[in-house]
Amino acid sequence: MKNKLIKISFLFSLFTLLLSCNDNEDYTGDSVLKATSPSLNVTLSFENSQTLVEQEKEYAFTVTISEKQVTDVVIYLEQVSGDATDGVDFSIPLTVTIKKGSLSVSDVIAIHADELIEETETATIQIGTGLEANVQSVSGQTVSFSIANLTDGDLVANMSWAASSAVTDNYGNAIEPYDLADLRLLLTDSPYTQVFDSADGAGAETYILSGDAPDGTYSFVADFYAAMSEISADIDITLTFNQVGSINGQTHSFSAALNTTDSCAGLNYVMATVTKSGNSYSFEEVGEKSTLDLSILAGTWSGNATWYEYFGYTSEVVTNVDANGDVYVTGIAFQWFEGWWGEVIISSTPVKVTITDPCTGAFIIEEQPYIVSSYNGAIQPAYGLSGSGTIDFSGASPTMTIYPVFHQSGGTFSGPEFDGIPFAEYLTLD
Repeated sequence: MKNKLIKISFLFSLFTLLLSCNDNEDYTGDSVLKATSPSLNVTLSFENSQTLVEQEKEYAFTVTISEKQVTDVVIYLEQVSGDATDGVDFSIPLTVTIKKGSLSVSDVIAIHADELIEETETATIQIGTGLEANVQSVSGQTVSFSIANLTDGDLVANMSWAASSAVTDNYGNAIEPYDLADLRLLLTDSPYTQVFDSADGAGAETYILSGDAPDGTYSFVADFYAAMSEISADIDITLTFNQVGSINGQTHSFSAALNTTDSCAGLNYVMATVTKSGNSYSFEEVGEKSTLDLSILAGTWSGNATWYEYFGYTSEVVTNVDANGDVYVTGIAFQWFEGWWGEVIISSTPVKVTITDPCTGAFIIEEQPYIVSSYNGAIQPAYGLSGSGTIDFSGASPTMTIYPVFHQSGGTFSGPEFDGIPFAEYLTLD
């Protein structure tokens, strides 16, 4: 009896071992795996928008599925737009295949050179068309190529950009860089005072400086056409130069060059200067973000205030801008102090105005000493001043609204208020 039990135990163990061995899928015979519907993802070894001089060059991509399959997974590629010709100007595989038992496959898009002098040609290619079978979802890639066929003296500049860190909407969906910000590529003089030409498309920008252009030094400048300014996001910019036979993919990178909140007139980023001498070019990185020229704010501002309708007093302040570009204001509410309040101003200190948002013109006045006054011949405790306001640069003359708050002996007041409305001055630069 004991021997029979040993024999049965041995046979059971052997049967279990055979089953265990059969669990190892070899993808060559009967499958022990069940077919599933994996997700499919395409990744690129390059930015999905490329501008290049016509040349022999390959761009690699990889397609990955989320889990191994018992059958091959075929991924499709197609040219969805553009006037470049597949097989002549570029080559793509019509399909790539992830073999059963594998998780990924890699291949390339090849760009070709020829002897023909042609206009710039484009090709937009979809990798993963949605026709793939046995996959649950396809996260494909759309890639665009602008293939320039230049003469020896032409210089092509390509500008692309991306957010410095991931940016999502309220639902957690990633916002693409060209939706987040639409930049312009400007060709200007150096230093930048005049725009000679610009490129402003829907995505990455390309400008060709002709070999026939006058010799001299030019600046390549980025600024905003539009942006999601309600989202504060830093923008990294990449500037690439190509010239037939001389310059091949010379790249300059500028981290956090601009912020989406900078999307207003007068703010820009000078990336580089290019000095042209015949068909030769030399380059110098600049990497400098502009600031608003606040010197235009210096002068006398006049207008009305919330106390005007009660007492008829107008308002007048004087601004100056020092060598550091800081703005100072003298005269806030002087008419109210010496008119209705009945005090004599003995001395005053200009207060510094700090512009917090150059696009909206918002500013603050941090608390600082302001005036010393007397009332009926008696010197009063000194006043301090803080406040806020806006400067509007859009009109023929800048306008300014000031909301002052006064500080005296540890207390504050912004009036007295009239009908619940605190002090405000509405001024225009004379």
